[in-house]
Amino acid sequence: MASHFDVVVVGAGIFGSCTAYHCQKLGLRTLLLEQFSLGHSNGSSHGKSRTIRYAHTDPEYVPLVGDSYSQIAELEKKRNETLWNKLGLLWTATGNQVNSISGHLKKHNIDHSVVTGSEISKHYPQFKFDDSWTGLIDPMGGVIYADKWLSAFHEEFKTLGGTIHENELFVSHEEKNGAEITVTTKVCSYTTNKLIYTVGCWITKLFPNINFEIKFVNNNVFQPTSLAVCYWKPKEKKDSHLVNEEHMPVLIVKDLEKHEEYLGLPDVDYPGHLKFLTDDGDALRGDLNHPDEQSGELINLPAKFIKEHMPIIDGSKPYKVDKCKYTCSPDHHYVIGPIFPNHPNVLVGGCGSGSGFKVAPGIGRALAEMAAGKEKTTVDISLFSPRRFDKI
Repeated sequence: MASHFDVVVVGAGIFGSCTAYHCQKLGLRTLLLEQFSLGHSNGSSHGKSRTIRYAHTDPEYVPLVGDSYSQIAELEKKRNETLWNKLGLLWTATGNQVNSISGHLKKHNIDHSVVTGSEISKHYPQFKFDDSWTGLIDPMGGVIYADKWLSAFHEEFKTLGGTIHENELFVSHEEKNGAEITVTTKVCSYTTNKLIYTVGCWITKLFPNINFEIKFVNNNVFQPTSLAVCYWKPKEKKDSHLVNEEHMPVLIVKDLEKHEEYLGLPDVDYPGHLKFLTDDGDALRGDLNHPDEQSGELINLPAKFIKEHMPIIDGSKPYKVDKCKYTCSPDHHYVIGPIFPNHPNVLVGGCGSGSGFKVAPGIGRALAEMAAGKEKTTVDISLFSPRRFDKI
């Protein structure tokens, strides 16, 4: 007879790990399935660093980030472990975007400041901007120690009695009459009351006919993308301190005129090397586990920006390039909740690439509350309902 769980969560990246933790914390007997080893580098949750910040173009994200700050503070105290570093965020953009973000933060009484482009270098001498740019400084911005977050939620989940099966490939699920669900893997089968998919880019493989499109590529084909995560060294050794956590903020750049976006973090992953990349990628084709080589444009774009706006950094060639798989919805918001109409026992937490790591604790709490049958989640996630993609 198959083992029974109250909840089965498929995918042990940051969304799945936070979800499983909160399910178990709510008293639901939970199984977390992972097709690879825990902490693998085949998806979107690996690596040492991510950003956290209140600043966002959509005000609905601010309470979610606040929930993350609260949860991580609680975990740090419980584990006596540092899980992030508050070092400030610089968001710089052309056009009126910064003023719009500032308005959202004011409504939530979030401390921040707005500066002209030419004033940015007074705060951060690493950069050079003119007054066609505007900067927003979010003092609560910082760097997440991503690998530590992931390990912490795995360990706390197991401490609460949760079960993790790694290197166990999910195959399918079958739901009979809206009741018990049978989950089949390459190893065995399980039964469960609730099934939650947090599978990153594999959502397109598991649900090829899903009722929302992941990302338009060509000829009506919808595929995840592969990003080139580039690391760059300073031109001179004497400037190496300007890319460390004491001096370098987390960075978001939006050149709205050129339709270019960039992300930057201090040298957490590789000491002495700035993490800086374009927030765009190549279509993932064929085998998701062995993506094609990336185009040179993913390196050329950040290199060009560095040469124009980061005079201390050597933009001639990156020190190292890692890969990261991105899965974004057409409107770039997450997809959280019941995935199929009339099937409330099957939930999804996905399309979080680019900004999801920082809000994963809140997303996980919300998915767990849905699985537990609560009518209202702690943080409002109605913006992320899969129903917004229903075809009329």
